[in-house]
Amino acid sequence: MFAEEDRVVATKGIELGEMVVTGISSGGFYIHVKVDGMTLTYPAQDLKKA
Repeated sequence: MFAEEDRVVATKGIELGEMVVTGISSGGFYIHVKVDGMTLTYPAQDLKKA
């Protein structure tokens, strides 16, 4: 599982390099990340720790 401020990279979808976890959905299925000033949401299974 991920915690806020963890550094992660995408394993599927758009590869934007290292991203910072900013939040987690209530069920833990989706992870909110920030990269280059953008906030994005990825399914947890499509991310891994950097």
